[in-house]
Amino acid sequence: MTEEEMEKIEFDIDYHPEYRLAQAYIPFQIYEEHYEPQEALKKGTLFPELYHPYRQEKY
Repeated sequence: MTEEEMEKIEFDIDYHPEYRLAQAYIPFQIYEEHYEPQEALKKGTLFPELYHPYRQEKY
């Protein structure tokens, strides 16, 4: 992509100063425990406090 094309994209985006775009919230985490590498790969995280498997609920 050329620089000229990049500038055109920047001007095509509507900017609404009356709206807040986003605000991130990142809780402070204390490193305490970790899974063993094989278990972490299965669970998708190294940290037990971040492991929250999806459970489908019936309504």
